[in-house]
Amino acid sequence: MLSANYLKLRQSETRDMHNIELLKACKMDNQLMGDFLKANRDFIFSIIMHFKGGIEELIAKFRVSEEELYQHACIGILTAIKDFNFDRGIKFTTYVVRPILWEINHLLYSDSQSVRLSRGAVELIKRMAEIEDTLGYRPAEREMAGLLNVSVERYREIAMFSDELEHYDALESFEIADKERRNIEEEVTNRIYVQQLLNDPIFTDFEKRVMRLVLEDDKYTNSQIAERLHVYPMTINRTFHKIRAKIENQQASLRGERDATTSKYEQEISIIAQETKERNKLLCIDDITELLEICGYDPKKYTTRILYYIRQKANQKGA
Repeated sequence: MLSANYLKLRQSETRDMHNIELLKACKMDNQLMGDFLKANRDFIFSIIMHFKGGIEELIAKFRVSEEELYQHACIGILTAIKDFNFDRGIKFTTYVVRPILWEINHLLYSDSQSVRLSRGAVELIKRMAEIEDTLGYRPAEREMAGLLNVSVERYREIAMFSDELEHYDALESFEIADKERRNIEEEVTNRIYVQQLLNDPIFTDFEKRVMRLVLEDDKYTNSQIAERLHVYPMTINRTFHKIRAKIENQQASLRGERDATTSKYEQEISIIAQETKERNKLLCIDDITELLEICGYDPKKYTTRILYYIRQKANQKGA
């Protein structure tokens, strides 16, 4: 049974994982933390099932118990809540996933197989994502192995981990991607306008396929769209950003508010402009770097001068 203090801190219209006051209290009180873990057992297992598969399957495959899975996931939550910064603007449900999966992987693989990824393997995973982005779909095993210049067996070995790594990225981008998607859905509400978008040559065939799926059923999640199109969820997130940037660029051009040339950082500028508008404040350079990394961009390729340029252009776009 949950303690009276815990029940008092609960909010009827807010889930425990989103209740900031409750999370802060749990950080300071071990008894509340214990109640928190008991009350959110279903959420904990939903994370495991989403990323690692069915519980019964894991138990049979790795010879672990349900309680062991739960206990290791709890360790991940304890680590997450200890290190979580409530002022960064990132939701706890996003932040907590990595520590949970880290502990679960440690349980599943520490005694049976190594999960260390070499630098070469990481580079292959990056190349796989780039190939998929370029082609607009995930190639079959033999085709992808050929493009990577590795054996099919080596590709399968790496692909086992690439799915999880891409899912991590997709989840971190969830808040931003969903906001991006809602904006697109507002754009496609008008059926005539949708047909104009689908016939517009500025969009790639893959982008049009994504828009058609959004139009077909606005309840599709990014993961469901990715599954339908046989790509990674992160690819769908990036596609929504690209579609939105193209729509904004086109509309601005029609209003005569754009320069003759497009900035090579237009997509990044659009992302920062939207986030600045939603937060209603000027973003610092650290916030911009973190946001771009969450959205799948490599922060190392931007100098401080470029980041200031992106912020300046984003502020002008949002003005």
